[in-house]
Amino acid sequence: MKQFFALALLAAATPAAAADVKLIRFDDPRTYFPPSLGKQVDVRFSDAMTAAHFASADFDGLVVSELPDGKVCFFGRDKGLDSADEKLKDIGRAEQGDICVPRSEVSVRVSPQVIAGAPPSPFYATDEKACSWKWKTGQGIGVWTEACEFDSGSWSVDYDAKNDVFSLSADGGEPFPVLRQFHKKAEEGPEALLPGLRTAGLIPDDVECQFAPPTDKKGPPGWIIWEIAPVGKRKQAFDASPPDEIPDPPCGEVGHAVDYVGFFMIAEGHPDRVLYVNLGQDGTMFDPFTIALF
Repeated sequence: MKQFFALALLAAATPAAAADVKLIRFDDPRTYFPPSLGKQVDVRFSDAMTAAHFASADFDGLVVSELPDGKVCFFGRDKGLDSADEKLKDIGRAEQGDICVPRSEVSVRVSPQVIAGAPPSPFYATDEKACSWKWKTGQGIGVWTEACEFDSGSWSVDYDAKNDVFSLSADGGEPFPVLRQFHKKAEEGPEALLPGLRTAGLIPDDVECQFAPPTDKKGPPGWIIWEIAPVGKRKQAFDASPPDEIPDPPCGEVGHAVDYVGFFMIAEGHPDRVLYVNLGQDGTMFDPFTIALF
């Protein structure tokens, strides 16, 4: 997935001809790889890495397990990459069950969809056999989402114009909001949203829940990341939670949580918009870093 954060007018969403297979090295500084964690990718290892460890350079459907500094790690035992294999002893991690290689020695293979007004479709998938990427648009916003056919039903992310929200649902069942859009004056900071969020019941009616830059989340260039975190006595109570328990989010539905990933985003070119992203524990079938605002 190439970085795409240009804010442009949406043109006619007509798919272009199928793209040729492209190789994107995992050390490509123009590409933002964190969204692929826990997802499936098709890869090609370098000639040197292949000669030293593998029977073939290409592997399909490996799961990205970790992105440590300078390396990328994959689960792939069912693909023939057994971390305990003698041939992989210098790159395998037996305890974790994965392999880790220098980012310069492996590329992702991708044939992105190209749609006018949209960034290229993501290079990863929740499940390559069950899912496909779809470009969805709402009021002044577009994002790549997955449509998946699982044993549990047909899953998709769709836009609700009345509430200005994208929600995930299965077989048309109860929708779960995953991408919310809020509006404010361009000169205002995100704290201008707090009264409305309190009124809507999305955060507690308490001044001890405030916007702050997170210390554990980093977005790509072009986006400023925020979260609603506790302060004062509310923070003290949260910090005092037993270490063997998962505490409830101290600042409500769209506040900081320890058991799922959720955060607010502001595009540098659109300071009048604030987006709330809920990626759950393992992702929620859309890529927030393909969002285009127009």
